[in-house]
Amino acid sequence: MRPYYLYQCDPVVGTSHFRTTIDEGREIMRQLRGYTSGYAVPQYIVDTPGGGGKVPVLPDYSAGRDAGNIYFKNYAGGIFAYPESRGQE
Repeated sequence: MRPYYLYQCDPVVGTSHFRTTIDEGREIMRQLRGYTSGYAVPQYIVDTPGGGGKVPVLPDYSAGRDAGNIYFKNYAGGIFAYPESRGQE
């Protein structure tokens, strides 16, 4: 069975013991990615208050950019340059 959500529930009265911080949820997701098969990694979803619905939250893998590259940090913390496409190959 594929896990569907890592669910951050709507902050309603009586549910605080089911919640953690958003940063802790992001850290759980960071630890799952790269060490667990993609099919076994759920989506991290925050159920927003006031009827805003479910919103996906992802770890931030951006590490900057320069004139020719976008830099990404992988699951293990390594930084990798990805050449920015200019449409001329």
